[in-house]
Amino acid sequence: MPRSNALIASIEPELWEEYSERFEPLETARGMTLHQSGEQVDQVQFPTTAVVVLGVETVAGESVNVALLGNEGAVGVFEACGSRQIYSRATVQFGGTLWQTSAATYRSLYNSSTALRTAIHKYIEILMVESRQYVACNALHSVENRLARTLLDAADKFGSSTLPITQVALSHLLGVQRTTVAAAISGLQRAGHIRTGRAGGIEVLDAQRLSMSACSCRETLAYARQDIQSRAAPACDA
Repeated sequence: MPRSNALIASIEPELWEEYSERFEPLETARGMTLHQSGEQVDQVQFPTTAVVVLGVETVAGESVNVALLGNEGAVGVFEACGSRQIYSRATVQFGGTLWQTSAATYRSLYNSSTALRTAIHKYIEILMVESRQYVACNALHSVENRLARTLLDAADKFGSSTLPITQVALSHLLGVQRTTVAAAISGLQRAGHIRTGRAGGIEVLDAQRLSMSACSCRETLAYARQDIQSRAAPACDA
């Protein structure tokens, strides 16, 4: 159901009743591209069971993934009201359902819904906090600590302890070589925190024990998210 997305769930019931027929479900599979960098944003997607990864590229052709988006967020909601172009690549990391609407419909709904504007502003603030924290994380914490955090975050967003994710995908998320990721996975596996599957993927065996190997950024961000979401003040309106 679309209302299982946190941003859609924030919309006032009477407005959702008016706009709901303009949203369509989109079933996705891993690797499906939703947006390419430089494209105009004509559609906005709200994940419910799918998880989307955002990637950025340099002019030299280098790339790294910078964020995982689950049912707490959406793809294109900033750009649709701003430049109307997206400067990152949006790809499905874990297949599932997205709810999609046109950028024009989204802009109309955004302008009509005070609750949605507030939810979007909080979401933007959380993403800003996360991006700053991850800069510090990359400088301060080991790959194994960062990998543990990333696996726990991915499991939370996907809603499963079994993650269909490859070492290559993790290397793009962590910004390191695949061999470095392989070594970190081996360390966590020897500790009994995770298990790799024969067909690929990683299973989190004990989330509580794995969290002890995760960097402190997970706890820091959990507090920040809770604090931002608990604020009752509405978003600033012109």
